[in-house]
Amino acid sequence: MAKARLLAPWVEDERRSAIYHCVSRVAGRDFLFGDEEREQFTRLMRLYEAFCGLRVLSHCVMSNHFHLLVEVPPKVKGTAVEMSDEDFLARMKTIYSKMYYRDIEQMVHRLRAQGADAAAEEFKAKYTRRMHDLSSFMKGLKQRFTQWYNGTHARRGTLWEGRFKSVLVEDGYAARVMAAYIDLN
Repeated sequence: MAKARLLAPWVEDERRSAIYHCVSRVAGRDFLFGDEEREQFTRLMRLYEAFCGLRVLSHCVMSNHFHLLVEVPPKVKGTAVEMSDEDFLARMKTIYSKMYYRDIEQMVHRLRAQGADAAAEEFKAKYTRRMHDLSSFMKGLKQRFTQWYNGTHARRGTLWEGRFKSVLVEDGYAARVMAAYIDLN
């Protein structure tokens, strides 16, 4: 009997990253984004990129939608990303307010000082489960941008047409062609 081939060979090799082309459109497909919105979207995208540990290879923010080419590093399914307390706190600082970050930092230090290493790792896992995860990256980015946009433009409600669309892209030539397509937008 022939062995079945997987479409994503890195499912078998947990050391290999995956590349996705992601697209999301504004509800109603209205032309809402100018230079200020594009800059803010890019700033937030870079913050969430650092938090999640992903790599945005190419991006384009149009007046009513965006394209991202995202490299997602491997993660064992259903588990948190393991990292040092210093790396963990550095990532927390990227997306949380100073006050919230300080609470996280104090909790980690308090648990370590008490010798409760298992509790400290469990606490960190609440956050690190979202790392190396495309859906968490996109959800956080779109929610945070919507909050900023609605606050800036005195509007309410959803900004996006729906959940983002993503297509798995092979690395190498296919990824370079997709990056060129996004850049040419």
